[in-house]
Amino acid sequence: MTKPIAILSLVLLAAPFAIPPAAAQYPTKPIHLIVPAAPGGGTDIAARSFVPALQDNLGQPVVIENRGGAGGIIGTDLVAKAAPDGYTLLLCYVSHATNPTLVAKLPYDTLRDFAPITLVAHEPNVLVTHPSVPASTLAEFIAYARERSGKMSYGTDPGSAGFLAGELFKQTTGLTSIEYVAYKGSGPAAADVVAGHLPYMWSVISIVTPFIKAGRLKGLAIAAERRAPNLPEVPTTAEAGLQDFQVSGWYGLVAPAKTPKAVID
Repeated sequence: MTKPIAILSLVLLAAPFAIPPAAAQYPTKPIHLIVPAAPGGGTDIAARSFVPALQDNLGQPVVIENRGGAGGIIGTDLVAKAAPDGYTLLLCYVSHATNPTLVAKLPYDTLRDFAPITLVAHEPNVLVTHPSVPASTLAEFIAYARERSGKMSYGTDPGSAGFLAGELFKQTTGLTSIEYVAYKGSGPAAADVVAGHLPYMWSVISIVTPFIKAGRLKGLAIAAERRAPNLPEVPTTAEAGLQDFQVSGWYGLVAPAKTPKAVID
């Protein structure tokens, strides 16, 4: 029996477990975890949150490699073509599911070229603005955006949860003239909102919470049923007047297709 990656990923929840002696045959060398996004984004934060405990339990280093760009396609393709031996894994995110509908021809087959291991985590999106934006509520922001029709833009990486939230927000509110700016990752996009180069964005909360708490961003609404414990002052979209608007980001661990079932199970 091998060390089950799917169970080990639950270190995110700090759940203790015993590793069978027979599991020692895997792994015998460092594991490479490909993050198909730029540093500082939600996927990168998720990886760096659970990898230390994961490698302690595995007894081998887990090396994080950021391979961002093209909405996650570059890093994802690398894993699709990697040896199916359990030593190259992918921490995918929402774009793994959306890219087949957004990109005419992918260099891999999302369904056939990967073996799913486990869902690692999920988190809601929050609408954030630069402090200079004259809006303290979601309603005020929508009114402000209407006044600036054709002059507003937001950014994030293509196909991400922030992208889905951003496009749904445009359709729901009728603010379809807002321009979308593509980034290599949500982290760089958030940095540009903090710097004032972008007026706003939708982002998973892990990226922007430190900036909101420091007063460098304003959080106007969270796209979830309930308020986030770490951002209790930010109302839900429903509380802010936008009904049936819930968008969350998720992170999943996958391996190349044909990876031995014993490694995955």
